[in-house]
Amino acid sequence: MSGEGKKGGAFYKEGKKMKLAQCDIIIPVFNRLDVTKNCLGSIYERTDTESNLILIDNGSDRETRDFLDSLYVSHQAQADAKKKIREAIVIHNNSNKGWVKAVNQGLKLSLSPYICIMNNDTVVRTDDWLSKLIDVAELEKEIGLVNPRFDIKKKIESGKRFVEIDFCRGYCILIKRSVVEKIGLFDESYGLGYYDDDDYSVRASREGFKCVRANEVFVEHLRDSTFSALFEDRERRALHENNKTLFYSKWGRRLKIVFIVSKTVNENKLSHILFSLARKQHIVYLWNPVNTVPFEHINIRQHAFPRLFYRPFFPTVVFFNKMKKEPKRYNLVFSDDIKLSRILSKAGAPSFFIDIEKDNDRIDEIVDVTSKV
Repeated sequence: MSGEGKKGGAFYKEGKKMKLAQCDIIIPVFNRLDVTKNCLGSIYERTDTESNLILIDNGSDRETRDFLDSLYVSHQAQADAKKKIREAIVIHNNSNKGWVKAVNQGLKLSLSPYICIMNNDTVVRTDDWLSKLIDVAELEKEIGLVNPRFDIKKKIESGKRFVEIDFCRGYCILIKRSVVEKIGLFDESYGLGYYDDDDYSVRASREGFKCVRANEVFVEHLRDSTFSALFEDRERRALHENNKTLFYSKWGRRLKIVFIVSKTVNENKLSHILFSLARKQHIVYLWNPVNTVPFEHINIRQHAFPRLFYRPFFPTVVFFNKMKKEPKRYNLVFSDDIKLSRILSKAGAPSFFIDIEKDNDRIDEIVDVTSKV
């Protein structure tokens, strides 16, 4: 029945309080029984943190519903051995309400200090994965959302426990309770999915929270397997484009922004500008003579280049960049060299002369106006 589920072999009614654990794991499910079993099996096997499991069945077929309803028995057997998944709850919906509404159903039930939202087409590959995600979240008060790695092949700098990222992908995302208390639930305007996780991350970022990726945790994601079961390629592309339009109407489009810094500047002020833009999901390219301080954010690309060659080099770079298609084209170029800025403008670049020490508000204004075009 809609709004009801199985708890410990008995019906569970929405609104009843759950047991408090360290983390509530919320997983929307729509069919795909094979991947759902793999996902849950990996959670039971590798979870070392006291957690509750909240499964939201989005109108699945009978075989999947029966499996979820019988989960109590298998949960008890595995919980007795592992003693970490304290409570398993299933909520059945009569129809597919979409990923966003299903997640919000789970969030309304959750009471624990941490929430981990997962897709059912994920497989945990790291032992003690949840405690490691929580450990990263507790490194800094400002860290609000944490992703694991989804690409095991990607090279990672040694010694780096996490890297700040533009947004947290919804396939597996750990969220602090303080984030939910501050910004609320996911925006259900995004319907069945796409860009809902971008939106939530931007809202969290605007309230001062960081989005990061934990480098020591790997959760494999069978990407788009759920949407592939739901839609034809044409329908999926249409949903993606519609939600992208909605996201851009709220927050503006992502820009590629170049900063050409030729002078010695206050690094704190420069850092504030770059991180502010990166946290709004813009990609920032910094060219300066010496890389004195690394700006550790996935959207900040830093390059050291001799000041002597700035004026002959950058007009050539901009000229060839203009020939690229829109996603790869620079949208804005800021320079503290007024002559270089004029040369770039004459070459057709969207170039602006700026003073890093004084023009923070002006830069924000230019970026915001451009992103809304």
